[in-house]
Amino acid sequence: MLKHWRKLPQAGVGLLGLALLFTLPLNANADPHSFSHGDTVMLGGTASEIAAAAASPATVTPPSVSEFSSAGSGALNLSAPFTTCSAVGLSCNVGDTCQCFTITGNVTDGQGPLFQGPFVFYLDADLSHSYNDGSGKICFFANGVLAETPGSDATINFITAGAACNGIDNASALYSGGFTIGPSTGGFDDAVGSGMVGFGANTATGIAIFDLKGAASDIN
Repeated sequence: MLKHWRKLPQAGVGLLGLALLFTLPLNANADPHSFSHGDTVMLGGTASEIAAAAASPATVTPPSVSEFSSAGSGALNLSAPFTTCSAVGLSCNVGDTCQCFTITGNVTDGQGPLFQGPFVFYLDADLSHSYNDGSGKICFFANGVLAETPGSDATINFITAGAACNGIDNASALYSGGFTIGPSTGGFDDAVGSGMVGFGANTATGIAIFDLKGAASDIN
């Protein structure tokens, strides 16, 4: 299937360390030997204050990290104009031939907040750089954006890079890659996380499915 991409026109186009600082103000002219053997020097407070601090160390609360997953299905477009990919920040190396394709559909399953709503998967495959994965599939380096919108004003963007491959029967396409959470909106604007995403597509029927798993903080 992906071998037909070569016919497309060329397009141009990442313990909290807490420190207690005890200080002893010294006069610039003080004699460093002026303390007698019996003197007690307290740095940073009285003996009772230091004992209380030692008995009650500061509590550090790390950010809450949540696991999440989502899966969905949609319509595959193998010949999306490259402006569709460039509009979401994807580009093609000068001199290379790239193909933009999309999957548009709805989330059908998930764990965490990403269990409903529409999605669009944008993928840019660089057809000028291919390799054989050793099992008969020809693969192309690819990068993309998976945008999920679980709420009317909340979109989370997964930035991915990986490989898009022909299926063995050349009637299917596969993609697998890692992702990080990119700039997002609504309840996801502070989300930070990463994971893996993949999809499979039947090029005869034009149907594709995706699956995503990861973990993040500030995801709600």
